[in-house]
Amino acid sequence: MGFCIAYLSPMDRQTALLVLQLPDAPTAEEIHNAFEGHVFQLRDFLFRQTIVPQVFRSKVNRLLTASEVGETLGAELTPSSIEIPELSPLLGTADQVVRTHADNVGRLRSAMATTLNPTCLSRLGECLVRLQQQYLHNMAEWSAERTLEGAKTVPMREEWSPAALASAIESERKGEVLDEATSGRLQTELLRMQTLIRGAIVA
Repeated sequence: MGFCIAYLSPMDRQTALLVLQLPDAPTAEEIHNAFEGHVFQLRDFLFRQTIVPQVFRSKVNRLLTASEVGETLGAELTPSSIEIPELSPLLGTADQVVRTHADNVGRLRSAMATTLNPTCLSRLGECLVRLQQQYLHNMAEWSAERTLEGAKTVPMREEWSPAALASAIESERKGEVLDEATSGRLQTELLRMQTLIRGAIVA
């Protein structure tokens, strides 16, 4: 999977210190600790939060800025040899697509857990964004003919667990009747995903 990362103009030392909220003349240890903490926060967000493409891309951009901060201040970076893990294509029935996507996300996040290099993390984060966009597109196409008018609207971050979503879709595919709560939650999740693919974010 290819990546197109924008070139950033050289950053001056004062700007780099401002990004890390450091005083004008910090010690090397202060720079290292602030830089590591800054990158850790960004990685933690990508690692734990629901993948809302627009929000995640803003974090990826901040990681690119962090790379420049590290270079400008001479902060030591962790090795950047982490490669994008092999990902499975989103094929099969809708429930299989949900499970495959969850597995792919897990692989990317496992790779993230092994590094604090901001350049490497930005590539993994960009891959997460693109993977999520493809997944949302597939699911929106699959559910396009469904009537979701009565579905409850929830914030974009309130994702139903992939395991529960896949289970509900599989049961429905096999002709099983879903209980009212599960059917309602399925409708809500499909509406959430369709809204995401249209780029409308609910705070």
